[in-house]
Amino acid sequence: MVALPLVLLVLYGGFEYGWMVLRSVQLDHAARVGAREASLDSASASTVDGAVQSVLANAGISGAVVEVTPTDPAAAAMGEVVTVSVDVDYGEVQLLGLSAFMPLPDTLHGEASMIKEPSLAP
Repeated sequence: MVALPLVLLVLYGGFEYGWMVLRSVQLDHAARVGAREASLDSASASTVDGAVQSVLANAGISGAVVEVTPTDPAAAAMGEVVTVSVDVDYGEVQLLGLSAFMPLPDTLHGEASMIKEPSLAP
């Protein structure tokens, strides 16, 4: 009788950790899409945020905080590194809510950097 709750906790814990890894990969992907947008010559902070939020919305993630460095990617010089980071409260995206029983992070973080591309205009 004692074994069943323990087996279920281990099973559900595996589900929760797998879900956490999936959400982390989705945040990394959203940051990568944002960094790709930020590396373009025509990028602005709002276009980067829009690209990231679109990817997150498709993944069912809301409430994420997007940070772009430099703040205005259009002002970055060619060859300069632009970085996009995405943070979300894990409580907003958790699967089963097992944080009382297992060590889970408070927030998840995704980050990507790319080099600013040269302008294609002649």
